[in-house]
Amino acid sequence: MARILCLVLGTALLFSFSIPFSPSTTNANSVYAQAVQPAPEPPARPKISFTGGPGDTTATAVIISGAPNSRVGIDAEYYYLGKKFGQRNVDWKLKRQSVLQEKGKVYDCMEIEMKDGSKKTVFFDITEFFGKL
Repeated sequence: MARILCLVLGTALLFSFSIPFSPSTTNANSVYAQAVQPAPEPPARPKISFTGGPGDTTATAVIISGAPNSRVGIDAEYYYLGKKFGQRNVDWKLKRQSVLQEKGKVYDCMEIEMKDGSKKTVFFDITEFFGKL
């Protein structure tokens, strides 16, 4: 008897919650339209270029062009150092970084120490992006 009562109550509950859901056609079309629209394109990456000299002095500084702000410009400096000297904190370590102003230009002076203990200094001309947020 108890088994039959549970079966009857279970069936009643099942039917009471199985009312079909039918969204309005406007809402359904809107949801579909959103689902089939292509995702927006991510913003284009800035085209960074490195010109100038090897960066041994301010006169031969590596000129970084195309960085829209200081954050991207600094990332470009580390990218350049990584390409030229290898992986940071493995092949070389940054010992000191300083900013210089000379003849109307702004330079970032990066003093690094190589894995073998030798030291190198690389100057970057950061005039184009210095101070931009």
